Amino acid sequence: MSTSEFDERLEETNRQLDRVIDAVVERGYDDISEDCDDYSTLIETFEFRKLVTLELYEAYFLPRRHEFELQLLGNVVDAVASNQLAMYLACAAVSGVVGNAVYDLLKRSLAHAVYKLETVKRSRDAFQEIQDNLDVIRTYFQNRDQVNADKLYADLGLKAHKVEPLLKLLGFRCHRRKKRQVWSKPASW
Repeated sequence: MSTSEFDERLEETNRQLDRVIDAVVERGYDDISEDCDDYSTLIETFEFRKLVTLELYEAYFLPRRHEFELQLLGNVVDAVASNQLAMYLACAAVSGVVGNAVYDLLKRSLAHAVYKLETVKRSRDAFQEIQDNLDVIRTYFQNRDQVNADKLYADLGLKAHKVEPLLKLLGFRCHRRKKRQVWSKPASW
């Protein structure tokens, strides 16, 4: 790339940045920080579903990934976060089965993928690992409402990048207290 091509790309990038920043400044910006992410709400947005899908894809599927694996993960995440499920969950909150409904849907979808991928060992193993980690998380939070993130990862024996996308998908909350993170299970669990 020549210097002039680089300069042109930089100028175009800066123009795009200027447009976005100018629009935000013009309409105003709410600078109130929150100390908690409620993933049961965030997962309903398209962008966040894609983020969680990509986090799972990167964490569980090794390099030389296949596009169909991403599509399968996207289908599972979308099913969990779909509007129909959200409506069901809103009604189920009263009866206390929300956490169970999300977990059950996720668990059964993963089990189906594992079964169907019997002859595609590497992909099957990745979906099985997600399913196994889901079970570990479920068991861990049966007797806990919240836990410090570092303690959670140590107790589970799993790395944060393997646990966090599953917690997000399950609708957990993450409280940030200074440099500490505390994960809280959904009220209905």
